[in-house]
Amino acid sequence: MRYPLGIQTFSEIIENKLLYVDKTALIHDLVYSGKVYFLSRPRRFGKSLLISTLDALFCGRKELFKGLAIADTDYDFVTYPVMKLEFAKDEFNTAHNLRSYISNTINRMARRYNIELIEETYNQRFDELLGKLYEKTGKKVVILIDEYDKPILNNLKNESVLSEIKQVMGAFYGAIKSMDEYIRFVFITGVSKFAKVSIFSGMNSLTDLTVHKRYATLCGVTEQELEHYFDFSITQLAAEEGITKPQLLSEIKRWYNGYQFHPRAVGVYNPFSLLSLFEFEEFKNYWYSTATPTFLLDLLQDKQYDLSTMAQMEVTESAFTSTEPEDMDVLSLFVQTGYLTIKGYRNSRYTLDFPNYEVKRSFFDSVATRYSGLERGVGDVYIYDLVDHLNAGNLDDFFKTLKTFFANIPYELAVDREKYYQSLFYAIITMVGLSVEAEVSTNEGRIDCVMQTADTIYIVEFKLNGTKEAALQQIQDKKYAQKYLRSDKAIVLLGVEFDQSTRNIGDYLLHQLPVG
Repeated sequence: MRYPLGIQTFSEIIENKLLYVDKTALIHDLVYSGKVYFLSRPRRFGKSLLISTLDALFCGRKELFKGLAIADTDYDFVTYPVMKLEFAKDEFNTAHNLRSYISNTINRMARRYNIELIEETYNQRFDELLGKLYEKTGKKVVILIDEYDKPILNNLKNESVLSEIKQVMGAFYGAIKSMDEYIRFVFITGVSKFAKVSIFSGMNSLTDLTVHKRYATLCGVTEQELEHYFDFSITQLAAEEGITKPQLLSEIKRWYNGYQFHPRAVGVYNPFSLLSLFEFEEFKNYWYSTATPTFLLDLLQDKQYDLSTMAQMEVTESAFTSTEPEDMDVLSLFVQTGYLTIKGYRNSRYTLDFPNYEVKRSFFDSVATRYSGLERGVGDVYIYDLVDHLNAGNLDDFFKTLKTFFANIPYELAVDREKYYQSLFYAIITMVGLSVEAEVSTNEGRIDCVMQTADTIYIVEFKLNGTKEAALQQIQDKKYAQKYLRSDKAIVLLGVEFDQSTRNIGDYLLHQLPVG
C-alpha cells in the first residue's frame, strides 16, 4: 500500500492510486445542508486535503470520485467557478503581502475566465469578479479558504502589523458577506477561532463545525476506518514487531488515538501520525515536529501558565469558543491546537485531557526544550539518565542530571517565579514517562509534586525562598504522606530548594518512611 504522506492534493492521491480514507459521504451532506462553514482542527489533521477534495468536487471532476461514497448519491457534479486561498503558503509579515496575495488570486481567477476588472482596491475587484463570473458562467462562485488564521498567528508579537492584517481580512470577509447572492458555497479552515475577525462577527449564516457531532470525524481516522483501510499494513507491522494484531492496535491507540470533537461522537486518530507510522514502521512522536505552534509556547512562557492543571481539567462550553489575538485565552488555544481534547461530559461541564501519549510527550518535550534552553534532542540523553537514576533510587545523580536542564534557563527570566521552575520540573518528569501529579490536594493543603516509580512514591515540596529543611518540614507537618500510606510502595519525602544565586536546583533533603 502506498501512503500519501505529505500530499494534500486530492487529485494527486487518486490519480497515483494512493490510500484515501473516504470522507465523501460526509462531504455530500455538507454541500446540501448548508452554505457557509468554518472548521477548526489542529495542524496536520487533513484540513488542506479536505479543501482540495471540495475543490475537485465543485470543479466537476467526476472521474476522481469513481468508487467513492459520493459517486453513489444524487450529487450532480456541476462545474462551478472555484476560488481557493491557501494562507499557509506565505509568511504574510506585512499587510501589503496579504493584500497582494488576495489581489493576485482575484486577478488569476479573472484571467482564467477572460474577465476584465476595472475596480482598483482588492475588495472592490473581488465584488466585481463575483458579479461578472455569475454573469458569464451562470453559476455562483465557490470560495475555499485554508488556514485563514495564519496571517494573524504570524504577527502576534507585532501589534501594528497585526492591526493592519485584521483590517485587510475584515474588508475581504466583509466583501464575501455582501456578495452572498453570487456565492454557492464557502468553506473556511483554521487552527484558532478569532471572534472579532469578520469571518465570525460579520457572517451571520456561518455554521461552525468545530464541535459538531455529525461532522466530528470529517477530519481524522476513526478506529473502524483504521482497521478497514490499513488492514494489510497492520498485519505486516504486527508480524515485524512480533506481536498480535490486537496488541499492535492497542499500542497504536495509545500513541495516536483519542481526539474527540464532540462528547457523544466517535474519537479519531491523527492521520499524519498514522501515515508516518506505517511509512516508517516505528512508533515515534511524528506530530510535534510539524504541529507545535511557536505562538502557543510563547504564550505559555509569557503568562507563566501552570502546566500541571492541564490533565483532567473541567471546563464549560466557553473553552470551545473564540478568543482574541490581542488577549488570547490559553485554555481555548490548548483545545484549538489539539493539545487538549474532550474526554468526558457531565452536568454541562467538559472534561479535557491530552488526546494520547504522542501529544502529551510532544507537548512536554517542547515545553522542557523551550523552558530549559536546551536544543531539541539533547535533552533526550538526559531523560534516559533520569529514568535510570530514579528507578535505581539514586537521587544524588538524579538531581545532578536534573540541574542540567535548569542550568540553561535564560538569564532574563525572573528568578522569583516559583511556578516557572515547578512547570519545568513537571514537564521533565512527565517526559521521563513516570506517573507524576502536581498540586495534589489533601485535607491539609496541596502537595507540589508526587512522582511514582514501580516501587517508590516520592512526595516533593519545593521552596524558592526557603530551605530544604523547611520544605521537608511542611510535608511532615501537613501529613502529606497519609493518603499514600496504604500503598505497598516505599514512600520518600523530598524537600527541595531552589538556589537563587545559581538559578538552579539547590540541595535536597529526604526522609524515607518505614515500610508498613
